[in-house]
Amino acid sequence: MADQLLASLESMGQLLLVMDSGVGLLIGVGLSMSASHLFALLANRLTPMQILMHMIVDALVLSLAFLLGILCHSLMLMLLEGVPLQPITFANHMGAAMWPGLFYVLAAAPYVSDLIAVTLLAWIHLNVLLLLKAVYNIPLETSLVVALPGFVLALLLVGLLFAQRWRTSYAMLASEVSALRSP
Repeated sequence: MADQLLASLESMGQLLLVMDSGVGLLIGVGLSMSASHLFALLANRLTPMQILMHMIVDALVLSLAFLLGILCHSLMLMLLEGVPLQPITFANHMGAAMWPGLFYVLAAAPYVSDLIAVTLLAWIHLNVLLLLKAVYNIPLETSLVVALPGFVLALLLVGLLFAQRWRTSYAMLASEVSALRSP
């Protein structure tokens, strides 16, 4: 049993080595998206350690959301285009498509944050479409159908995390305000 567990862990480690560039960029995008909440975390007067923990957990969850989107892209490629299921290879290719997400930290800017966020996410989606055309020679119309479910899945997961984070921040702020009012 222990040998089987060690073999599984070693296999996962080898897969991660193969996916290094794509996964590394995914984690970078997750950190950038997580850092866009830095001002909200500071406004809630969290300690530096709490802020660091929030940012790390958010970055990992956001990276997982995009990784699930990539898996969905791979499944759609297999179902619609007959491309063999290779999420590892596709994740490495996705590094070229995900790099605009490194600028997501700019979405923390007041007043234009939604415009920046939508622009960056649309840019990532356009890059995925172009990647499918360049690597698999899939027409843009078909690549839109292939990439849309994974993109929507990633957006829903990102939206749920952001909504949960804002709800938690507002609840914390409301409890502090009510504590100040009732001496």
